Amino acid sequence: MKAYDLWFENGTGIGQHPLLEATRPLPADAPVGWIGSAGPGVDPRTWPRGPLTGLPMFHALTLLLPPDYRRRGPDLPAVSFFQGEGQFAHPRAPADHTRGPHAVEDPFELDLARAVDHPQLQRRTDVIDGRFALLWLTKEEYARGPVAPPPDTRRPGEHVADDQGPNAWDTLTPTRSVWLLERDDPNVGRVPVDPMAADDTPGWTNRYTPDFSDRAPWAEGLGRYHLGGTSMPVQSLPDGLTPFFLEIDELPGLNFGGGSAQIDLESDTFDWACG
Repeated sequence: MKAYDLWFENGTGIGQHPLLEATRPLPADAPVGWIGSAGPGVDPRTWPRGPLTGLPMFHALTLLLPPDYRRRGPDLPAVSFFQGEGQFAHPRAPADHTRGPHAVEDPFELDLARAVDHPQLQRRTDVIDGRFALLWLTKEEYARGPVAPPPDTRRPGEHVADDQGPNAWDTLTPTRSVWLLERDDPNVGRVPVDPMAADDTPGWTNRYTPDFSDRAPWAEGLGRYHLGGTSMPVQSLPDGLTPFFLEIDELPGLNFGGGSAQIDLESDTFDWACG
């Protein structure tokens, strides 16, 4: 098993953060994913929707996984991660369909009525009731992306998002390619451990110096966007993580309160903590 850092396209090179200057040239290999509001090539009816507002969720990341991380089998080799309505979401109020003799049914409601769950949709809810989604993708769904979200069917002034979460129609970010580069990590293949407990965990190598004043020299080059290996939490780690986890800081359009998230591909554990 290996651990990998996510590297992001930035101009003519790649960097370990999507908005910072590139530090390496573009790889010769094809990218294995992308970030930005364009999503995977799924049936538009199955693009994840917020359960309360009905608004389509914001696409943050699609990633073709290395074989060890394909925890739903070889037929589902990729994942897409979405964030949707925030903690202040309320059930939508359908528009008035009876305004005058020539009233027209709300096109948003008609569109929403045609929506169905993707067969591999997995919903996630954080501790403050923010909504997220993970889609496991077929090779064909991955290969058809990136594609734009479903068209915005709202009439002016209706179904306005006031929940403080992103959505696919109001949160627009550019597409940037993603590569996975192997990281030299002594903790690959192990269940991630909170740094404060690392010294008491047999077999785990702490990424901090003994006085916790700085990173250990071996950990200097580790990225904060990665698959497996050494966890890099902003605060504590959630219970239930396995070696098969994806950890990311805020990507453009996401809102983790300046923090990071852990998305487990084996146990379905998910959580994030603010900075």
